[in-house]
Amino acid sequence: MEITREDLKKYENINSVSRQIRGAEDFTSEVMDYYMTGEKLNGIKLPHKEWDSKFRLRAGEISLLGGINGAGKSLWASEVILSAMNQGYKCLSISLEMSPKSQLARMWRQASLQVEPSMEAGLQFTKWAKDKLWFYDQHGTVDPRTLMSVIRYAKDNHGVDFVLVDSLMTMSMNSDDWNGQKQVMQALANAARHLDVHVMLVTHARKGQDIKSRLSKWDISGSSDLTNRADVVFLLGRVYDDPSTDAYLSLCKARHFDGAEMDIDLKLDMASLNYYTEGNLPDTILNTTPQGGPVGELERVALNNNIHEITIRKTEGAQTTAMGQVALN
Repeated sequence: MEITREDLKKYENINSVSRQIRGAEDFTSEVMDYYMTGEKLNGIKLPHKEWDSKFRLRAGEISLLGGINGAGKSLWASEVILSAMNQGYKCLSISLEMSPKSQLARMWRQASLQVEPSMEAGLQFTKWAKDKLWFYDQHGTVDPRTLMSVIRYAKDNHGVDFVLVDSLMTMSMNSDDWNGQKQVMQALANAARHLDVHVMLVTHARKGQDIKSRLSKWDISGSSDLTNRADVVFLLGRVYDDPSTDAYLSLCKARHFDGAEMDIDLKLDMASLNYYTEGNLPDTILNTTPQGGPVGELERVALNNNIHEITIRKTEGAQTTAMGQVALN
């Protein structure tokens, strides 16, 4: 998606009066849903069935995805995008840490369940993702005003429903600029509400956090306004002392969903780069044959496909991992 500075200028005022003044009829479906389903279960389902009857990522809300560096936050966020697309939602990925090429290389594997996606799988993905997936092709940092403009542009021109911002640390501010972080969080929350999209912001755990300790929402780095303002908070961490589990995912804040807060243990299929839970193997989105890992016929995978190299082993109850950018960023 190529956007010129002239394109962005008219999208700078995210709180324009024309968007805030709405007729009563605009809220009819929301009120009907409220009375018919209580805490309405409409929105994006997570990739894990454990939350199917309890939780959704809803338009107008913002979620945080936190964890230590290398925990696999971007990997899981990519699964969320694919799940949302498979449910008919349109998605925008604003990743300033990975190029669209690297993100797509990972998505092809996740969607096809193939270690090295075939040309057929790639063409299937391209056709399937058309008019459902966009990337903001920018690397490095971005100032908050431009970020809000990009989100509004994508909503107005492509009708996106879900926006991934990866990550907070790529905003043009110092890591200890808590007031700046507060302003970014408020701006993203306003964008989500006024544009009727769901925004997921990736952030990090505080420095010095013990990698073997399970995180709480208080361990998220930065201003307390991040977790206070968020409607939803996820924490993703690696597990090092249990050979049967690779990671855990904690939904530790779900403002509008009673009973949704819980932890689940995750396994990582190194072939397709998908997290999954015991008894619920990843499903292929494309019409392809799974290849490698627990969803294929191979139990162990060693990969070197000129893009990334992945090896993984567990010794003495601790996990030693050397993973490329595509795996765990």
